Amino acid sequence: MPEEYFPGDETFRNSRESSAYSGEGIEVEPQFSLTGEGQDPGTPNDGTNADGLAVARAVAPDDEPDFVYAAVEYDPDAKPPLHKNRRFRLYTYFALFLIVVVVALVVVYITSITEETVVDEKIVRLTSSPTPKATSAPTTMREAQGLIEQLQEGVLLRNENFDAMRATDPRRMALDWILHKDDQRLVSDSINLYQRFGLAVLAYSMDSKAWKVCDCCAKVCGDPGVNFTDTSCSVYSQALNETRDFGIWLSGAPECSWYGVTCSADGIVRAVELINNNLAGVLPHELTALRFLQILALAGNCLYGTIPSEFGQLDHLLSLELHENGLSGEMPPTIYQLEKLQLLNLARQYGVDRVCEQSNGTMVYTNFKHGGFARPAEFSVGLTGKLGSDIGKWKSMKGMYIFENSFSGELTDDIGSLRYLTKLHVNDNFIEGGIPSAITNLKNLRDLRLDDNFLYSSLPESMGNMEDLEMLFVNGNSMYGKIPDELYALKKLKSLFLHDTIEANSPWLITDQEGFSGSINPKVGNLEDLEYLLLNNNPISGFIPPELGNCTKLKVLRLHRTNLIGTMPRQICMLRDKNLNSENGVGVLYADCRPDNKTNPPRVECNCCSDCCDHSSNVCVQDD
Repeated sequence: MPEEYFPGDETFRNSRESSAYSGEGIEVEPQFSLTGEGQDPGTPNDGTNADGLAVARAVAPDDEPDFVYAAVEYDPDAKPPLHKNRRFRLYTYFALFLIVVVVALVVVYITSITEETVVDEKIVRLTSSPTPKATSAPTTMREAQGLIEQLQEGVLLRNENFDAMRATDPRRMALDWILHKDDQRLVSDSINLYQRFGLAVLAYSMDSKAWKVCDCCAKVCGDPGVNFTDTSCSVYSQALNETRDFGIWLSGAPECSWYGVTCSADGIVRAVELINNNLAGVLPHELTALRFLQILALAGNCLYGTIPSEFGQLDHLLSLELHENGLSGEMPPTIYQLEKLQLLNLARQYGVDRVCEQSNGTMVYTNFKHGGFARPAEFSVGLTGKLGSDIGKWKSMKGMYIFENSFSGELTDDIGSLRYLTKLHVNDNFIEGGIPSAITNLKNLRDLRLDDNFLYSSLPESMGNMEDLEMLFVNGNSMYGKIPDELYALKKLKSLFLHDTIEANSPWLITDQEGFSGSINPKVGNLEDLEYLLLNNNPISGFIPPELGNCTKLKVLRLHRTNLIGTMPRQICMLRDKNLNSENGVGVLYADCRPDNKTNPPRVECNCCSDCCDHSSNVCVQDD
């Protein structure tokens, strides 16, 4: 940038002139010179005549030009133009900068104070009774930015809209909290909008004011207008023997800090675990807003109603734990779509007499349908559904617990494709049919409980393939046939429940051939880890093998109401001084050692039994 000229700066002027007129590389036209060829002799060679007057003459093109000063009209009183004045330009730039800064600050201020300013004023008239629907919330700048539309289209999955909801609807309450009460002040493009709204819906649906741990009542859910500054709670973990601080639900704290919520490093909710925390209500399908949820554990509460079919959209779910609640209705078939599921626990939806008190004093009863709110009151039978081939879709399943419900159907060969399965508890349901031989393909299975169903089956001959099996419960079914010899090869067995397989009365009686028959193989002594052996109420016959004495860890042995005969082996009686004792006042060694039909000799002679039974009358008397 060229330098500016200031009057009186002769150095600047001379430098400009010397550079502008040096002549380098510049083609010049013929011009006049004050000296040169053709000057009269005697005329001074200084460009003047004899009289001292300057004269002009032509200069040839090939002459070396002399230095010629430019003819500039000079006014000693003149000043440079204003726009070329350096000081003036500097002040001008600074003034423009100040104006831009002031305008920017004004715009930011106006935007901040108008975010919550009502732009659509409405007159609300008092009525003598509450309106059936919620009155529209004030329209704010954040609403105008599309937050409501974003939640309505992305989270409400049943063609629902907020305008049609009552003011007490948990979803409407969650929306109001997001818009007007949440200190996070989310907008429509906030990355955590969906998950924070979904968790807020859960809190309002489950009456978070009444929760046992980190309830919001004492801290942030009090009277409207109260400014609560304490948004955390301290919880002691007995398992970890430490106290940790958590954020309170529906507080301004980040949702990843809320009690029971676990997030990954990127702030995405991965787990919600609120076990035994006095939750009471219906599961909201808006939990599907937690798109990347992996663990949902709400066991031991007072949940009622059904499982939303939308849960099948939680593609990343690894663990679903809803056991020990009061859920009813059909388990939605969409649950079979959760192919990544590793743990499914829906057990004990009936038979658990739990009462939860809500924040308004209302009681919720898990042993009644819909928490006891439906009239007439009806006992809950738990979850229903028909097991079938779809069970084979759970390729990643490791633990399946659906006991104490009302599931029906059959166990098909597809169960054998769950190669990672370690625990299968389907007892206390209405499952029919037989035990498929494909179940023995489950080489990782450690705990198999099929008891108290309507199975009519024998034990598969290939039971020996299940080398890791520790627990086998098939009691309470219509079992038949011999105990396969391969069963005695399962050296890790700890509990073998084969009792009560004779259902002698209609309508349970299927055939008069019910019950395990044959004898006890002496190979039973190979089961050195066995702790519980229950064979009572079976037509099993023969003598009691002394090899049972090798099972030194036995705690309970029940051989009564069978066709066994003879004398209790001394090797078994010696176990009474070990684990097979009655220290807790519970009979542990049963046999038919009472006189048969009161008059005949007992079927089994036993001097060490804790309880003796009459084989004919089925009456047992504790003799310890």
